[in-house]
Amino acid sequence: MKKTLQSITISRFLSAAALSLSLLLAGCQGNVSETVGDLLTNPFGSSDEEEEVINVVALTPQEVPWHIQATVAATVLRLKDEDPDAIDEKFSLVGSGGIATDENSSLAGFGVENVQINDFFRPQEAPEINRLGARLILVDPTGRRLGVSFVADYELAEDQVILKGHQWGYSRAETPAVETYIVRTAAIEELDEASVRDYQTFRSHILSNAAPTGDPTASADIADYTVVTFVMDRILDGDKFEVRLSAVKDGTEGFPDASRYILHDNGWVTGIVPGRFSLAGEKSFWVKAVYTPKEEEDGGFFGKLLTNERLIGLYNTANLSESAS
Repeated sequence: MKKTLQSITISRFLSAAALSLSLLLAGCQGNVSETVGDLLTNPFGSSDEEEEVINVVALTPQEVPWHIQATVAATVLRLKDEDPDAIDEKFSLVGSGGIATDENSSLAGFGVENVQINDFFRPQEAPEINRLGARLILVDPTGRRLGVSFVADYELAEDQVILKGHQWGYSRAETPAVETYIVRTAAIEELDEASVRDYQTFRSHILSNAAPTGDPTASADIADYTVVTFVMDRILDGDKFEVRLSAVKDGTEGFPDASRYILHDNGWVTGIVPGRFSLAGEKSFWVKAVYTPKEEEDGGFFGKLLTNERLIGLYNTANLSESAS
């Protein structure tokens, strides 16, 4: 991730001069639920045509076999670092302790937003094994999301799932969601370093101090403000994120040098841009959230010459839909 602060102090990230409350994109939609059976989508389609596909019909969530639901539930609960013995007992499993957890991130507060079954088949070389491939979307109460893809191998012994192997990894959001707010710089200076590093504390403080924008009678006087952009989806290693300021609405071009970045919980980036500017319409400018996913290894020579950066958020400091004339 680009320009992520390793050591954060209030005076440090507010000292840079900048060119210079609205939600850009919602962090999540729908209700958060732990009832995995009610969240399964797109079940039973194998991506490997050479494998023996057990079931390729489109089933409703209620028709998804119990052993698939149990395996998905065990994966979710182990990601949340819950006790494997309790998981085994609850879901008639053996071996959930073999599902790895992320020692660098706490996912205890996350719930299930969506489960997608991608593959379910018996490998030709091991016909006694059921191989399940799925993708999870997890979300926390603030709207932060993360994607997880996993593959599980298991056998069935009467009414038990016997896990034989399990691998998972974080998956990339195609278009990460962002939220942008403007606050008085003095409000951020009220926070100590520990409060800035704690996501819940920092976000709550920003939202409660967000300046109203879009007032046609807003003063043209210059004041000390800070632009704060939250990336609501987890950013993967090698991906880049920048907040750029621009007088022009179109494109991804802009001024990035004043932007500073905070890494929360080993995956969620927040952009900070302090400066002196007015919230009046005639003085407005654009805040651009620009995301560049990690370059594909097999992109080839010409692929490396082309940029794959994407504009994932666009915010006007006076809530205008077009640049002020």
